[in-house]
Amino acid sequence: MNPRTSLPAILLALLGVLFIAFAIFYATTDTGLFASAVARHYKHATVAAVLGVLCFVGANFARRRTA
Repeated sequence: MNPRTSLPAILLALLGVLFIAFAIFYATTDTGLFASAVARHYKHATVAAVLGVLCFVGANFARRRTA
């Protein structure tokens, strides 16, 4: 493993990818699988995208710094 990475950073990055995938899913699919009605859910997509970006920012802060 690269000395600049750490386990929390990797986990946050993977969680960010998952949230971005959910955002794309919610924005492009008419479904009732994860929501109450069959329709596109742009609010859900926006929240998932924001959470994904926050996870990437957290991963950037969580990685180890080398001088």
